[in-house]
Amino acid sequence: MTPSLESKHFGTTPNGEDITLFTFSLENKIRLSVMDYGATWTHLFIPDRNGKMEDVVLGFDDFDGYVQKEYLENYCYIGSTVGRIAGRITDNQFTLDGKTFHLLKNQGDIHLHGGMEGWDKKIWKAEPFETENSVGVTFFYQSVDGEENYPGTLDVWVTYTLDTEGRMEISYKAITDQKTIINPTNHTYFNLSGDFSENIEDHEFTVNADHFLPMNEKSLPIGELSHVAGTPFDFRKTTFIKEQIHQKNPQLQLAGGIDHCFVLNQPEDCAILYHPESGRKLTLSTTEPGLQVYTGNYLNKSFKGKGGVAYGKRAAICLETQHFPDSCSHDNFPSILLLPGEVFQSRTQFEFSVE
Repeated sequence: MTPSLESKHFGTTPNGEDITLFTFSLENKIRLSVMDYGATWTHLFIPDRNGKMEDVVLGFDDFDGYVQKEYLENYCYIGSTVGRIAGRITDNQFTLDGKTFHLLKNQGDIHLHGGMEGWDKKIWKAEPFETENSVGVTFFYQSVDGEENYPGTLDVWVTYTLDTEGRMEISYKAITDQKTIINPTNHTYFNLSGDFSENIEDHEFTVNADHFLPMNEKSLPIGELSHVAGTPFDFRKTTFIKEQIHQKNPQLQLAGGIDHCFVLNQPEDCAILYHPESGRKLTLSTTEPGLQVYTGNYLNKSFKGKGGVAYGKRAAICLETQHFPDSCSHDNFPSILLLPGEVFQSRTQFEFSVE
């Protein structure tokens, strides 16, 4: 069966710019939608074991939800492509060749997920395509030299592809004209139950990772790789999230749950999220060395999402494939440097099934 691709008007920005929504479909298997604002994943309908199609990612029924004040003030980045740098950076600065670059602050005194107007708030140029075995859209954005105080003009391509098996892939490519740093990710929130009024503690979770990155009180890695054995971060065997997340552990207390990077052992089938009641299963593969897992700890029902549901604490889980957070501050972390003449590339695949 061949997947299909459609596009439609999704809304208008406060500045009067039109937003387009692209919907990828494979009959009775998957229907996912992505908009050009933020190259953002907005909807994902997949069947349960009885064939019932339900939306399993947080978002909004229309574009206005993504620009409402209550949502923006919560810094949730629902479904967005975030960059140039995902997460936070120590002291909001980094040094290249002896020059220090001071990044703009957007969440109090923190530079978070790209700054004041990161990639999540840009309208990307979209190019749909079809091949013999897939449909997709490539989103392009040029981040100019000095944007958010990052050096170098960076050309970025983010491509969503759906194949004939129902696998969805997000791939990233970037080139620069000056030495710079880059560590993007996708910030989709999953709840495989299809009921956003329920939390994700009843999901089973598996992560093929022997180590995780402990963090400090500012949600920044301290630079160490800690073994997961004997901690609530040990998901090497399939475990209900609720069995780990309520343990008394200083790292869980710092974040109100999990908001940590796992050091992946392997690229294929590196993480699995499963909802026993519905039978829906997500299997993740990635070329990235890290998986930032965020259990929706700061969602607080301060804004309403799809169907008027106010998203509460742990309404969903984010599985953010990336290089380690704050890598530019730790020489022992994989490098996020990008030089002129080099090509940054990254790929993450999402495979959905039913058991």
